[in-house]
Amino acid sequence: MNFLQPTRRKLASLGLIAAMLIAIHDRGSAAKAAADSRTNRLRGVLLAANQITAAQLKAFEKEGLNAAVLILGDEASAEENQTAAERIEKAGLHLYYWIEIARNPQLAQAHPEWMASIQTHEEWRRHFPNFPKPATNQVVKNFPWVPALYEETFPVHLQRVEALIEDLPKPKGIFLNDLQGAPSACGCGNHFCRWTTDYGPIQTAKRLPNDAAAKFVAAVAKLASGAKIIPVWTTECAEHDKQRACGGVGCFEGACWREYNAQLQAVAKQVESIGVLLPFRDFPGKESRSGADAEWQETALKSFTEVLPKRDGEAIPENRLISILQGWDMTPNQVQAQIQRNEAAGVAGLVVARSRIEQGWEPRMFTLRQKTDNHAAPSRPSP
Repeated sequence: MNFLQPTRRKLASLGLIAAMLIAIHDRGSAAKAAADSRTNRLRGVLLAANQITAAQLKAFEKEGLNAAVLILGDEASAEENQTAAERIEKAGLHLYYWIEIARNPQLAQAHPEWMASIQTHEEWRRHFPNFPKPATNQVVKNFPWVPALYEETFPVHLQRVEALIEDLPKPKGIFLNDLQGAPSACGCGNHFCRWTTDYGPIQTAKRLPNDAAAKFVAAVAKLASGAKIIPVWTTECAEHDKQRACGGVGCFEGACWREYNAQLQAVAKQVESIGVLLPFRDFPGKESRSGADAEWQETALKSFTEVLPKRDGEAIPENRLISILQGWDMTPNQVQAQIQRNEAAGVAGLVVARSRIEQGWEPRMFTLRQKTDNHAAPSRPSP
């Protein structure tokens, strides 16, 4: 008789039970890690100072939000921003700031020569059919867009950021919106086309290299030590936008995506996360292909993994992206549809903008005093 046989069988059974227990534990650990990841994922709301009350913050927390993003701008005083920031901290929510960079009406009025221009393509005129043609001593400017991508504007925008955050409570992070060029600066009329500041021979400010936005992010990081800097990016056109949003201009296969990519890749090396501006509809009226429930947002997010590698760059995975969603002028169902769509895409977090993010633009005629080697002396815009 083999007295070892029962022992071997018992050992085999014990081994099987142990393996099953380990597998159950591993699945439990994985589920817990996934749950922790969802819990720690940024779920924020973008608000102006006058929208921030203790009751409102408490309501947002009950909705499962864990952060409030305070808009810092010219609309609120330093005291109002201070009070709003302190309320956010007292509510137990993570404090973030939001600073608009390029779209600046005050700076555009004071220094119209620093505004981006609209040159080369004429398709933008379908939006402004009555705008006059420029004379030889004029150029069409893009009001009120003053990108930080010029030698003259970079330090001015940086000083403004420093002044806005001075003496305020230290935030967990700072969103920097519109570090790109201006809408439709190439003249195609596409509101999302932000790859350039001046697509033509006339320049009234000196353009910096493609790493200017990345250097701006790095400079702000030095000003706000310890805060996470999150540049907010607007995606370029999709291939199907050519005949509608781009007015027939071949942006998708042209310089747009490669220039856009060169700027974005430099920024991606500086930061952990990148915000993506995703309004509910991509374009107004007949130019839109967004669908009833913001389906275009999925295409926009996929562009970071599918289009960038085809345009001389590296893919940026969804788990590095923070979706900025439209909450103003939306029904609760529309907001929820956006949240579900973006969470399913696997983004690192999301922010629902309850305060409108202005992105409008319009042409303004700018008269040059003189032209020398395609550079112009500053002048005032024509009314």
